[in-house]
Amino acid sequence: MMNFGFSTFFFVKKNILEIIDDTVSSGIRVIELSYEIPHALNMGNAFLSKVHILKEKGVEFSMHAPFFEINLGSFFNDIREISRERIRLSLDLAHRIGCDPVVIHPGYTFLMDKLKGIEDKTREAFIEDLKNLTIYAKERNLRIALENVHMPFFFFYELRDFKELQDMIPDIGIALDIGHAYITKCSKGEKDPEGAIIEDLRVTGIENVFHVHIHNNMGIKDDHYFMNGNMDMKRILRSLKEAGYGGKVIIESGDMEEYGITPVLKKLKDITP
Repeated sequence: MMNFGFSTFFFVKKNILEIIDDTVSSGIRVIELSYEIPHALNMGNAFLSKVHILKEKGVEFSMHAPFFEINLGSFFNDIREISRERIRLSLDLAHRIGCDPVVIHPGYTFLMDKLKGIEDKTREAFIEDLKNLTIYAKERNLRIALENVHMPFFFFYELRDFKELQDMIPDIGIALDIGHAYITKCSKGEKDPEGAIIEDLRVTGIENVFHVHIHNNMGIKDDHYFMNGNMDMKRILRSLKEAGYGGKVIIESGDMEEYGITPVLKKLKDITP
């Protein structure tokens, strides 16, 4: 059975402790902790105490590694170094809490398909850094889920690109971002973007999907809607269920704050297969 939850990243009006309280009070038992500002600044002893108490009560957590100004595939070593360090800090915290999995964004280069030599160098840098971080995570009993990103200058853009990455780093899995995948398919002119996503998952293998992010959009930009949007979320969720996916599904949307948690939960009930 799929386990639905909220990402803390999309709550910006309250501090992390209040966000966790509101989420649990709504009946949600899965929370994705975003190790990103401003919430990462308040993940001290009071936060850890609350999280450990909730874990004892059956609340589950995943972790989203930092992504602001992060680029494991940077041409510049100092950017790669700070990127690695910030992600390692999130892995250390995830280990202390017992999060599963930890979501990481792929590296990128704006010179994709422009300067082959630099593109190759940055891709190799990304693979090297991701491989080392995956080893670091495995030593702490953590799983790395690499998120597909909808912009073509990222090194994990199309879901079918995963197999090549997995050949080089066998222990990684996919953080399937349904909203991103939908934009990618729409940008390529797919007449049935949902069907194309479902087919990609069939080819890639549901066993490689460690985690899911769900949000909606109009097929053009990353709106992170949930109450509105052109994508048939129910169809995608039904296909995941039929394929045997039973992990976490995290709602990534500002609609919880704009409309309230109750309407979002009603919408979730309507689309849950």
